[in-house]
Amino acid sequence: MTTSQVTLTDGRILAYIDYDPPTTTPAAAAAAGKDGEEAHVTTTTTTTKPVLVYCHGFPGSRIEGDFLVSAARRHGARLISVDRPGMGLSTFQPNRSVLDWPRDVLQLADHLSINGFYVVGASGGAPYVFACVKEVSKTGRLLGACVVAGAYPLSLGTAGMSWPVRILMLTASSKWFGGVVGWLMDWDFGSVARDREHPERMRKVLVRAMKAKPEPDARCVDSEEVTTKLVEAMHESYRQPSGGGINLDIRLIAGDWGFDLADLDTEEGFNICLWHGGRDANVPVAMARNAASLIKGAKLKVLEDEAHLSISLNAQDQFLEDLLGTVDRQPAGMTEESCAPACTDVYGCMDSEGEIAH
Repeated sequence: MTTSQVTLTDGRILAYIDYDPPTTTPAAAAAAGKDGEEAHVTTTTTTTKPVLVYCHGFPGSRIEGDFLVSAARRHGARLISVDRPGMGLSTFQPNRSVLDWPRDVLQLADHLSINGFYVVGASGGAPYVFACVKEVSKTGRLLGACVVAGAYPLSLGTAGMSWPVRILMLTASSKWFGGVVGWLMDWDFGSVARDREHPERMRKVLVRAMKAKPEPDARCVDSEEVTTKLVEAMHESYRQPSGGGINLDIRLIAGDWGFDLADLDTEEGFNICLWHGGRDANVPVAMARNAASLIKGAKLKVLEDEAHLSISLNAQDQFLEDLLGTVDRQPAGMTEESCAPACTDVYGCMDSEGEIAH
């Protein structure tokens, strides 16, 4: 798929893949000004599609959208997958915060003449989905949000989290040692991920990591197509030589997001759905349950036989139906918890030896 770029108001580049952009009609092309102004007239058949803005995992990149695009098309949706700053082809943004992301998304939406849209995020993309809920929902442009196998605040409890992931996240959240984690990740993993001439090195690391995971995740790399796409996404996440984007991203995911889940202004009728695997060892399902109890109106759906990566691959039709408001069936092994207002990937893959994969 073709990668596009938009220049933001601060001069940074934001890279994205628009999998089904509106088609410009011949009349619109003819309407372009004599001085070469861009025509913005598009066909009516393509502009009515619901728009999904995808927030990739950690480490991750816009390439992850390739996994979701077929399901999005089955549901008549237009998928746009975006590189976060410092990953893929998006410019590194020093000292950014999680709450900076919604401004980038809104500028992209303005650039594409998109008014209302949905946000979807997996794993380490979760904080950025919640940031959009906090900031964009107040504009009336955010139509709904879905988090799949999401990373949640460590304060919600790490019991059941695999020890390598727990150590990584606790260290990344540390004021004193957070920078060390990023450097070690880049030293141990970045060189392999950047070696595009020898993708078999990345494949070997990824398969070894996944085979040490719970069985639903381990089975994911039995698919040659899935493994190849995961390797491609990982290569792209480490495209930039400094690794600054990756290093900062893990610290933001593990640290203070700048807002509390309980403070999200999810008005009655706003659709915010959380999906999680009962066998997730990267983000224990208890964290998702605790998070759902804090978010007003959140719907948590647990697939007991899925894990961290597997639910993102195997439940796409279900969570898109849930998000877009057309769900009419309940998959086998699923429990649903509708949460009333409460009183109160690294989330990717890591094996028992601490090897990190997507």
